[in-house]
Amino acid sequence: MSGGGEVISFHPEFEGERFIWDRCVWDSGLPELLRRSRAVILPQTVARELYFLCRRCAPAVFPNYDCRFRWEGKTGDTLLFWQHGAPHPGTLIFPRVESMVGEHPEMGLNVELPPFPLVLKARYGGEGGGTWLVEDDARLRQLLSGLERREWQGERGFVVQEYIPGTGRDLRVTVIGEQLFSYWRVNPNAFHHNLARNGVVDRDADPDLQRRGRALVRDFCRQTGINLAGFDLIFPPDGREPMFLEINYTFGRSGLGGGEGYRALLRAAVEEWLETT
Repeated sequence: MSGGGEVISFHPEFEGERFIWDRCVWDSGLPELLRRSRAVILPQTVARELYFLCRRCAPAVFPNYDCRFRWEGKTGDTLLFWQHGAPHPGTLIFPRVESMVGEHPEMGLNVELPPFPLVLKARYGGEGGGTWLVEDDARLRQLLSGLERREWQGERGFVVQEYIPGTGRDLRVTVIGEQLFSYWRVNPNAFHHNLARNGVVDRDADPDLQRRGRALVRDFCRQTGINLAGFDLIFPPDGREPMFLEINYTFGRSGLGGGEGYRALLRAAVEEWLETT
């Protein structure tokens, strides 16, 4: 990478030319230090405030988390898919529980939900947490009570999504820098395919479909600038095009060779980025 200044790393896997622990005390000299840098490397756990300070002050930042922090959670994923015309199951966003139950007299909106079973997703959740297959109205109302409690804690918004049955798997496509890696997460007898919920990795099945999935993700990343994330895609058995389910900015590493394998891939991506930025 051309230009003066230091490579500053907040990522514990990279020393850079200056390492700063992202959880240390920040002081008023940090913005000027970032302005004098030639690049900044951040961890996946970076705080929103530090990220945008780096983006404002530093000439180059890895990873690009603009979309992560502008379009947060499952509701944000959906808005981003809508903005870019990305294929995804039919989805409704509810800003509050009252948006569904119609408690406010001025709402004047009768919402037509997808037929049961449907998928309900809280705004935040990982490894299948906060995502439910809802079989009937009684279960939906039970889950809405839980979402109301989340609202009291400041977590607002959720999505209701069309359920696409008969897949038994989804495709995880992970982008690390300029490289994409894909594998199936398979769990034929369960709603969740997450590896943390007994899903298994299949790297070899249906290579043509995997190529289609990677191409779809690559195009989306070129539009959005995302360069470190795991995308979950589903291939409907009725022949419709592959669809995005969600974006994971902190993602499991089991399918990438574990922690050691992931760190090697990340290091190669950062080195390539430094050479070409």
